[in-house]
Order: sequence, then C-alpha cells, then structure tokens
Amino acid sequence: MASVIVRFYSLWRHHLGTDSLALQADNIDEALSQLEGRFGCQLREKLETDGIRLDGKIRDYSLILLNGTNMRNLKSTDLKERCYMSSLPQWADKRQRRRNQPVLRSSR
Repeated sequence: MASVIVRFYSLWRHHLGTDSLALQADNIDEALSQLEGRFGCQLREKLETDGIRLDGKIRDYSLILLNGTNMRNLKSTDLKERCYMSSLPQWADKRQRRRNQPVLRSSR
C-alpha cells in the first residue's frame, strides 16, 4: 500500500474545510472510494446549500489528477509511494466546458 497525499482546490477545499488529506491505497479507485466514504455526503450537502445539486460520486463531478496527469489519460492507476492526487471541481476543466456537457444542475 502506498501513502498518497490528496490535495483539494477551489470549492472542494472551501466546502471540505481542508486543503489535503493523507491516504493509504494501492490504486486510484481505492483512494477515490476512501474519499467518497469520508467526504461524499458532506460535499454534496454543502453544495446543495449553495443551490447546486449533484448526483453520483465525487469522481463523477471532479477533475482528478495523479501527479499532475488527468486520470483519464493514465495507462496505470496503481499508486506508488509519495504520489499525490489533486481533486478539483470538474468545471475547472476547460475541455469539459468546451464540449458543452452539463456538469451541474442548479436547484435555484
């Protein structure tokens, strides 16, 4: 198992009240499952108070980077010691906005 640092940015940092978290995981899926278990409900509740309703898991509406590389572009999702993951709101990904895919549904 690798020791991994997860860094949060933008709204995620604001709503979770922390800028980083240390995890022990073998791969990205395991790390994301731990994040979901620890922060998933809290993040969705805080966003709903801002009028934003999200469905799904954190990974569904976040841009996840492993050592600066988008996880969609990785050949291997195995984690090594001293890896770092970054989690940003998905709308921070310019390519996502360019495709005009809705990311959020406002309840306002």
